Amino acid sequence: MTPLQVFPASSMNSPTTMPPLSDVGWRFLAEGDSWFTIGALNPLDNANLLLALRFERSAIAVSCAMPGDTLTHMADFGRDPMFAALLAGRIQRPWDGLLLSCGGNDLIDALQVPPTGHPPALRLLLTRDEWGDASLGAARYLSEPGWQTFVGYLQENLRRIVDLRDAGQSRGAPIFLHGYALPTPRPAPAGPGLGPWLLPPLRAYGIPPGDHEVLARLLIRRLGELLAACAADTVRFPNLHFFDTAAVAILPAQPDTRGESGDWANEIHLTRAGCRKLAAAWAPAIEEVLIG
Repeated sequence: MTPLQVFPASSMNSPTTMPPLSDVGWRFLAEGDSWFTIGALNPLDNANLLLALRFERSAIAVSCAMPGDTLTHMADFGRDPMFAALLAGRIQRPWDGLLLSCGGNDLIDALQVPPTGHPPALRLLLTRDEWGDASLGAARYLSEPGWQTFVGYLQENLRRIVDLRDAGQSRGAPIFLHGYALPTPRPAPAGPGLGPWLLPPLRAYGIPPGDHEVLARLLIRRLGELLAACAADTVRFPNLHFFDTAAVAILPAQPDTRGESGDWANEIHLTRAGCRKLAAAWAPAIEEVLIG
C-alpha cells in the first residue's frame, strides 16, 4: 500500500514546487475542514485523515483544505479562489476525483446559535420549555424546523460544488465524502482558544449531562444520513459517493476527560490511530469506484 502524497494548493503556483502529477496513478483535488488539516495546528498531538490514506496505486492530493472550513466557505469561490481555479478555472486540470471533508464544521457552527433571540427554524436545539416528550429520547432536544434549515443549507452548497466540478475538465469526476466518528462532548480543546465545540452549546441550552453523549451521537448520525441521502440522489448530485463511518470501530473518549482519550485527540478530532482506522476502510471504497 502506498501513502497518499499531500501537497498544499500553493505548490501549484510555481514550477519548482509543482507536485509530480503525471507520475502517479491517481490525482485528487481535496477540500475540507479540520479533519483534513488539524495536524497542521499541532502536529505532535493531532492527526490528518488525508495523510492516513493508503492506496494500491500511487496517488497525490492537492489540498485546499483549511481548519474551520464550512461548506459555505468551500462553495464561496471568491473566498477560496485556488479551489475554483484548480477545478474549473485558469489552472484547472482533469482530476481523477475530489476528496471532501464537509458537514462537521457546519453542524458545529449551527449548534453555536444561542437559545435566546432566534426562532426554532434558525437553531438546532430547543430551549427547555420547548423540549418534547421524554419518550422521544435525545430527539426531544432537537429543533426539527432548524434541522430542515440545515438540510437546505447543506444541499444548496454541496450542489454548488457539483456544478463547479461539471464546469471544467473534471466534469463528472467522482466526489468522495466521508462521515464522522461519534464524539463525546467533553472539555477537551485542540489548543488555547480552539474548542471545545460541543459541550458549551449543550450546557447553554441546559441539556442534562446524562444526555450529552447520546444527543451528540444522534446529531452525527443524522449528518451521516443526510450526506448519504445526497449521494443517493444521483440526479441532483451525480457521481457523489458517501462513506459511512458507522461500521468503523472507533474507541470512544471518556466523558469529562480533558486530553487524549480512546481514539480521540480532543473533543472532535481523532488521534493518528483513529484516523488510520477510518482511512483503512475509506481508501478501498474510493479505489473501488475509480477502478470500477
